[in-house]
Amino acid sequence: MTDQPRFAASDGTTYHAPFVDELDAYPAAGVHGLGLWEFKLEGDRDAERAAAMKDAGLHATFCFPLTPGIFTGNAHFAHPKDPDARLQILRESVRRFAVYEPEAVCILAGAPQGGDVAESRRRVVAAFTELVEIARDAGVKLALEVISPGSAGSLCQSIPEAADLITDAGGEGTIGILLDNWHIADEPLQNIADYIDAIAGIQVCDRAADSGGRFDRALPGRGVLDVEGVIRTAHAAGYRGWYELEIFSDDGTFGEPVADPMWQWPTSRLLTEGRAAFETVYARATAAVQG
Repeated sequence: MTDQPRFAASDGTTYHAPFVDELDAYPAAGVHGLGLWEFKLEGDRDAERAAAMKDAGLHATFCFPLTPGIFTGNAHFAHPKDPDARLQILRESVRRFAVYEPEAVCILAGAPQGGDVAESRRRVVAAFTELVEIARDAGVKLALEVISPGSAGSLCQSIPEAADLITDAGGEGTIGILLDNWHIADEPLQNIADYIDAIAGIQVCDRAADSGGRFDRALPGRGVLDVEGVIRTAHAAGYRGWYELEIFSDDGTFGEPVADPMWQWPTSRLLTEGRAAFETVYARATAAVQG
């Protein structure tokens, strides 16, 4: 393996670990990127926390606001419900994250409301258009995540759909596309290559054959998803950005408990095993490209 990957983990992975503990645990496990989730950033101490991350050698990767979109989509980020209230929170979150100098602040299109896809999409584009200006003023990038449709549906369920939303919002150069192995399981790999210049980041996980659902993820390479194919395709197309471990493994927090939830593992174990699992898959994928 000639290319060393940039590897991070998200707060969604180390869900119960306090930020102050992550400052030690992540570097100790050889993880040098942290995808912040705003719910952990209590109080008005962002400049202090950002400085502490730099001192620890940690880079802020893909950061999730309290409400990353005007519409809800799943159990995460479910409140408040009112789109206007959610947008106001999101405006402030984009500005707030700037001090951390993240790779990107993450946004979601959410699910269509009231069965009206066209009107829901129009409102999302209008919100994104406003957020683009806020992000540019704050000096940060945004990342729109592709989300596979659950029972409520999804307004951004493929890479081309994400690209179209970005174009319609005037977001080229400011909004990139965030991929997650879980959500792009049915995406043609060629789409990754075709849109590689728009890809802001790739979140990695896997799905065991007997997975109980969205809160029962597996470590990369320990399931049935084509994690290797995603990495191989992106690498061959020139992607050298961050890979971020995104593991949801519910211990009952979201009412969908799984056996031996990784959210109950010691943080050091989860990060160490997660990094090792990713690097094994990455080595195979990039060796195939180089060969």
